[in-house]
Amino acid sequence: MSIPPRRRCHARAYCRIPDRTVRPLAVAAFFIAALLMLAQQARSQTDIPRIGLSADRFTYVDHITVKPNEDFTLHALVTGFGPGDPINQPVTSLPWVIHQVCCGAVLEIVGIDFNPDLQHAGHPLAGTISSAETCIDQESIWLATLRVRMLSTEAGDVLWAAGPFGPIVDCDGEVPLFLSMPVTITLDGEPTPTETSGWGQIKAMYR
Repeated sequence: MSIPPRRRCHARAYCRIPDRTVRPLAVAAFFIAALLMLAQQARSQTDIPRIGLSADRFTYVDHITVKPNEDFTLHALVTGFGPGDPINQPVTSLPWVIHQVCCGAVLEIVGIDFNPDLQHAGHPLAGTISSAETCIDQESIWLATLRVRMLSTEAGDVLWAAGPFGPIVDCDGEVPLFLSMPVTITLDGEPTPTETSGWGQIKAMYR
């Protein structure tokens, strides 16, 4: 029986074994296919809305300057992708969570005013589901107003955001794509050490 051409041995040489190494092109093709699947999931969307934090209740404002360890207000909103854009995506359920993006300061929530027109379950730092019995079809959705405090030992910029943490359900039972939206918080001035802002108190929040 003859040896196939690709496996034929030559004198004083090894047989040629087909190269089965995973090619970078194959890996790239896999990720491209995954992205295409994600795009297909959102194919019916003309815009991609965002859930996030804002310095303003009615429109997305991406920056606020505050004093370290002093109370201030942020708002959790659902908006369109660009400034002033409408959502263009009716929904019935919005799971959202607040999380840190950068750079080390701890955000403490000292008070929450949820939108009374919606039902809410959970806590913003652990995950909240805001929902309605009927379809929510608005240009923007106010989720909650948060009275917060940044616990930090130094001044500078920190970045916090809100975003989806589970499937968002639209009015047809589909699961549309939503993105997160950050706010830059500038801590202006040197922090004044207090019992609340001590490192022991900060660590205690995570025990």
